[in-house]
Amino acid sequence: MFTIPAAASLLALTHPFHDWLWLFLRRSPEFGIATVRYTIQLPGYAALLVSLGAAGVGVLLLVGAIHAYGPLYRREATALALTTLFPATGVVVWLVGVGPWPEVNFGVPLLLFHVVLDAYAFVGTRIFETAPTTQRAAKRSALDDLAEPLLVLDTEAAVVNLNRRAETLFGVDDTHTLPISFHDIAGADLDRVRSTGELTVTGPDGGIFSASYTPLSDPRGDDVGGLLVLHEVTVERRRKEQLSVLNRILRHNLRNELTVARGNAQSIQVSATDTALRTQAGAIVESSDRLLATAKKAKEFAQVQGRDLELSVVDVTEVVNDVWRDLGESYPHAEVTAEVEPVETRLRTDARVLSLVLSNLIENAIVHAGEREDRTRPAPTVVVRVTDAPTDESATVVEVADDNPRIADSEIAALRAGDETALEHGSGIGLWIAHWCVTALNGRIEFDYDDGNVVRVTLARDTAEGADHSAAVDGAAETAGGPGSLRADHTPGTTSGAGPSEADD
Repeated sequence: MFTIPAAASLLALTHPFHDWLWLFLRRSPEFGIATVRYTIQLPGYAALLVSLGAAGVGVLLLVGAIHAYGPLYRREATALALTTLFPATGVVVWLVGVGPWPEVNFGVPLLLFHVVLDAYAFVGTRIFETAPTTQRAAKRSALDDLAEPLLVLDTEAAVVNLNRRAETLFGVDDTHTLPISFHDIAGADLDRVRSTGELTVTGPDGGIFSASYTPLSDPRGDDVGGLLVLHEVTVERRRKEQLSVLNRILRHNLRNELTVARGNAQSIQVSATDTALRTQAGAIVESSDRLLATAKKAKEFAQVQGRDLELSVVDVTEVVNDVWRDLGESYPHAEVTAEVEPVETRLRTDARVLSLVLSNLIENAIVHAGEREDRTRPAPTVVVRVTDAPTDESATVVEVADDNPRIADSEIAALRAGDETALEHGSGIGLWIAHWCVTALNGRIEFDYDDGNVVRVTLARDTAEGADHSAAVDGAAETAGGPGSLRADHTPGTTSGAGPSEADD
């Protein structure tokens, strides 16, 4: 860039020996000043234009570098952008001979503005007091302190920067020169990683990583690359696989073995002549039934746990009817009364998940009726109330009330904490399934006691508003409860039905 200006200077010094830059030099005074006129030759024009261009490019590079630091040097960048404008304008006017005084090169006096603007940019501001290295060091420190691997990529999927965690993960050291192809260090195509959201890295520091890609654009909105952040999920993935295996063992192997044990115990119960032995065999049958019911719940809940919500307009009273139609066969002695108050009973929700909620809550209330102190009442009594939410016109409340003893505080505490401990645990899976399903429906479940338990479920009339669109809450174990059904009508009524017990809470 500076070769032509240097050559032009050399030609000017040796001009008496050639006439390559100008010809016909003559005096032509203006304003009492000794000025001259001459004819510029082609090499002279070339030298002037290249010099102006070099100055302009230099200023643009300097402005670009300063502007890259954002608002820190914005005033300085503006001053430098204007610094060559005034003298360059004067030189261009002189070159083309515009104006009444073509002999006068106004670029020289206009250099005063150039000096003033440079003085402001470099002396009158804090450009030398505020070190740009502070920003660079802060950004670099932020990248290196990030626990997750982070890579900066250009539009050609080449890595132009990465933090220390990424360097360790991919084995990038001083022998590598950036930019480097993402495929070369990761062994995977960037587009595939972006589409799957996952990357498996081999090596001593490798593992399974979830990948999050954020596009980067310049001030004009043009794509300039992106940020790729990796989050290791190796432990979570292995835990999920282990839970899946354990779930299959519990639901299949354990169920098969329990079926065998139940069959043998039932045979003993029928054939034994000893009363004590028959009683013990009957206890084994009952315990087996409870465990088999839990396994069935686990299987049925697993069928909806991993899928997205299937939203449709559902009439709550119809869901109540269907739930009791199924449960009634299992509990012919139970009395379930439905009380429906609101004019609008339709919700936009997942009917199958809502059925799981109601069937588990109602069945839980029926089964635990055996714990009542007053054994003179043979029939479990459950009331299902459907009302408008008192403080929210866009929500519906479904209450399942019984006259049983209070649900243990330890069970409610475990539900609220989202975990079970040795001291706080539930007696079964039904309330957990109801809790997970209500959460998946973007609802709220509450427990109260008023001469019996009242489990209150509040659901928005449109589950899609704020729902996570998953039929089970993240982190819920792959336990399950099937889509049960319950019978009810718009008007208060009592219905009953029959079949094997499956409640376990």
